[in-house]
This record gives sequence, structure tokens and C-alpha cells, in this order.
Amino acid sequence: MKKSTKNILAVLSAAFMSFVGILTETSLNVTFPTMMKEFKVSLDTIQWTTTGYLLMIAIIMICSSYLNDRFTARQLFIIACVGFMVGSVISAIAPNFPILLLGRLISALGAGLSTPLMFNLITEIMPRSKWGVYMGIAGLVVAMAPTLGPAFGGITTFYLKWRWIFVFVTIFALIVFVAGTPVIGKYHDQVKSSFDYLSFITLAAAFITLTLGVNQISYGMANPLLWILLVVTALLVWAFVKLSQKSSKKLLDLAVFKQKAFVFGALAYFLLQFNNIGISFVLPNYIQIVGKQSSLVGGLVLLPGSIIAGLLNPYFGSLYDKRGAKLPLYLGGFFMALSCLLFAIFGLNLSAMMIIIFYGIMMMGHRMSFSNTMAEALKVETGKLRADATAVCQTSQQLAGSVGTTILASIMSVWQKQGHGSYTMATAQGSQAAFCFTLLMSLIIMFSYWKMFRAEKAK
Repeated sequence: MKKSTKNILAVLSAAFMSFVGILTETSLNVTFPTMMKEFKVSLDTIQWTTTGYLLMIAIIMICSSYLNDRFTARQLFIIACVGFMVGSVISAIAPNFPILLLGRLISALGAGLSTPLMFNLITEIMPRSKWGVYMGIAGLVVAMAPTLGPAFGGITTFYLKWRWIFVFVTIFALIVFVAGTPVIGKYHDQVKSSFDYLSFITLAAAFITLTLGVNQISYGMANPLLWILLVVTALLVWAFVKLSQKSSKKLLDLAVFKQKAFVFGALAYFLLQFNNIGISFVLPNYIQIVGKQSSLVGGLVLLPGSIIAGLLNPYFGSLYDKRGAKLPLYLGGFFMALSCLLFAIFGLNLSAMMIIIFYGIMMMGHRMSFSNTMAEALKVETGKLRADATAVCQTSQQLAGSVGTTILASIMSVWQKQGHGSYTMATAQGSQAAFCFTLLMSLIIMFSYWKMFRAEKAK
């Protein structure tokens, strides 16, 4: 086999593993009403199968740069595949919710290791002239997989059972493992450098306490545990900053945050994914609980917007190249805000067709601005700082999905627990409140763009 062919297969293997790992981020969202009845748990509890998964991915991605230096690409690929398959099997046979959650946390190794591996392989083994093509493929994988998840989960749950989701992804991962192991090799010498465990544990703990803290919103803003956990999060972040300043073993170079343009760009990038994953959690549950539709409909209504916007992704990239950042970012942010406004206005009486249209507008805005926001934010960083900036964006993307799902689930749960009227009406009211919150996030995105462009101009 030619070396060039082998390299292409290596990148594709990592991409397919990354795809199946990211696919399961949202594939369970549509099954939540069913699993809530089976395991006898509430919505803000069952959502941890998604939140915990995304949180674990974010924690793994913190140390992706160190792992890339310490281990070969083949070793990381094998660990990703085996971890994902073991976790998926545990989830498929889980007799109760804690075992299901354990399986999800283990399977997070798949996306947590394979997504950074995919990007590293592109820059390491592909010709510089081909980077754009393969980065486009990688971006499509990262963007399309979570939006195809509800359709995959809905179809599987409707015709079979939710457990078959894990059976299918295990089989797919096994095929990728068998095909990818022979073609992925060792591409650089391993560096046996010391790992900054203390900084890693501190930052991971901050992610966990943040997610646990926002989950307490469902028990009311007066809940003291909410504020205690948020204060602990702030203290852990402060401790991480101090450790990073003193340690010679830098887990992450905080110099990336000296660029104001990057800070506002990264904030917009975080909130774009917050809205994307958060709304893809709310809608399948709304359709089934409020709209009284099947899991099949719950998954399929998100499919048209995802596919159309995904196919336009290359055009949005070329628009950025030809017209600059302002047009796609401001226009994309406007479409995101418009869709959230429409969801908020009609939130109590959304039909399937309205959801398809409004979600299509949102996906158009997300695709137009998401990758271009990262490109614009990274533009201001130079040299080695660009790798650290990339790590910040990739980690924040996963954390955004985790926090977004948690906050919107908590908002919905507040209304469901208050019990004003029927459970159906309470869910509709909670969903409307969640849409209002995403509208606020969209306005912050637009403000962040304005601040980012001003910072670039002032530089």
C-alpha cells in the first residue's frame, strides 16, 4: 500500500471514530422520555447521560497535547476504540441508571481521544496543500455528527429499543477499529515529559463543580448549594491560573488570553455550541412530551435543517475567505438570534413544521458562523500559542455542550417540578423559558463579535 493512501486511510479512520463518538452526544436526547419511565428518574437526572459524556470528553481534551507527545497515534486510536466499545456494551446492558452513566463516561474515551487525534494527523501526515480539504472533512464530522444524533436515536428507538443505539455504535466502532489499526502508525518520536497532574486535576475539578453547580438551578436560585459550587469553581479556576504561572510544566499556556480578540471570539464559539447542543436537547423532548409525537418524529424533525446547513458548510467557508469575517459572523449570529426569538414567541404551541423551519434557520446561522468564528479567533495567535488556542476552543466546545444541556434541562425541570397545570403544559412553559435563555445567549454572541472586531482594529 502506498504511503499516501495509508495516510489518507489513517485520517479517515480517526474521522470515523470521532464521528461515531460525537454521534452519541445527542442520539440519546430523543430517548429521554422513554428512559425516564424505565429508570424512574427525572429529566434533570437522565440528562446526565449526555452532560456527563460531554464533560468527560472536555476533561480528556485538556491533556490532548500531552497525550499526543507521550503516545503514538496508533496507541491513542486503540485506546479510543476499545474504551468506546467497552463503555457502549456496558450502556447497552445497563440494568439501572448509575450503570448506564458509568458506561457513558467510559465510552467518552472514544470522542475525547479520537477528535484531537484526527486534527493532529491532518497537520502531521498530510501535505500542507491538502490541509484545507481534510480540515473541511474534520469540521464537517464535528459539526454534523451531533445534529444527526437525534435522527439516529429516534429511528432506532422507534423501530427497536433505545439499547440498540449502543449495539449499532459498538458494531460500527469495531469495524473502524479493525480497518484503522493496521494503517495508523507512529509518526513522531515520543517525548516522555512530566505531566502537570496538579493543574490537570484542578481544572478538571473546576469543570465538574461548574456543571454540578448549574445543575442545581432546577432546585431554585435560592438553593445555597448552587452558589457554593459556583464559588468553588471560581476558586479552582483561580488556583489553576496561579499554578500555571508558577509551574514549569505548563498544561496550557494562558498567554493565549492576553489577546482580547481571541477571548471574545472564544466566548462566541462557546455560546454557539451552547445553543446548538442545548436546543437539540430541548426539541426532541418537546416534540414527544408536548406534541405527543413518537421518538421517530422527535428525531427526524431536526434532520432537514442539519443536512441542508451541513451541505452549505463549504460555501460558508469560502464566504469567509472571499468577504472576510464580518459578513458570515454577523449574519450567522443574526440567524441564530432570529431562530431563538421565534422559538421563544411560539414556544407554547410549536408544530412539527414550525420546528423544522425554525431549527433550519438556527442551523444555517450556526454553520455560517461556527467554524469561521474559530478561524477568526485563532488568527490573532501566533507560533506555539495557536496550538494552545486550538486546545482551548476544542475543550470549550465540549464543555459548552455539557453546560448547555445542564442549564436548559434545569430550566425545564423548574417548571415541571412546580406543577402548574398539566405536565405537558409545564414542559411547554419550561421549554419557552429555555428558548428565552438561548435568545439572551445569541445577543451575547453578537456583542462578542462586535468586541472582537473592535479589538482587532485597535491592535
